[in-house]
Amino acid sequence: MQEEIRGVTRWRRSAFLALPATVAIGAMATAMVQGALAANLSLTSVPFTLSSKTVAAPQGIGAVMHTVDAGGPKGAAEVGLAKAGLDGICVHAVQSVDLPVIGNLGTWSLNISSPAAATPLTSDQLVAGAGLQANKLVLDTQALKASTATLHAADGSPNVIGAAADSEGIKSTGITDGTPGQFGLDATGGRTDIKNLNADANAATISGAITLPDLAIGIAHGDKGC
Repeated sequence: MQEEIRGVTRWRRSAFLALPATVAIGAMATAMVQGALAANLSLTSVPFTLSSKTVAAPQGIGAVMHTVDAGGPKGAAEVGLAKAGLDGICVHAVQSVDLPVIGNLGTWSLNISSPAAATPLTSDQLVAGAGLQANKLVLDTQALKASTATLHAADGSPNVIGAAADSEGIKSTGITDGTPGQFGLDATGGRTDIKNLNADANAATISGAITLPDLAIGIAHGDKGC
């Protein structure tokens, strides 16, 4: 009678099953190096979503019309926050992976996330330094939505819809390439509070360091968000 062997790992079978995921991860890493999925979040050829539960920008917000190269020229809004506190963030990108010889491996997701606080942070707490902190957060976005947004202002520094795209207020948010004379939004006269931010973007840049508590970077098969 042949003795049954237990506790043995079938390496060949395991390696075969793991191969597609391993190759796909390698392809995504290669794409990062080539700029298709850039590690600095400047995903110039792959649209992605960026979401956050609460955003507080003590120095307000600016926006201008812009053109991006996302598989061809596209109109977009360039939105800038000179300083931003965020209660959680999720960056979700999806890409079809095709490899020579092996062929198409289907759709894969790259998720970069830092969870919101267990007890939701208020705008005052975010301004005071809680949560994620970013300087000059600039988004090239096709659409930016929020459940609520409050753009505060003062008598001496009102919000201006139709401000020059190269105005000093807009430049202070990190947007430095606004075309002179073009349309812009200058809401830098007071704090901006945003609830449930969701942006469909082509690029995101941050000047300086960003603090990401409990950072998680993962790849998943299919279109699966954070």
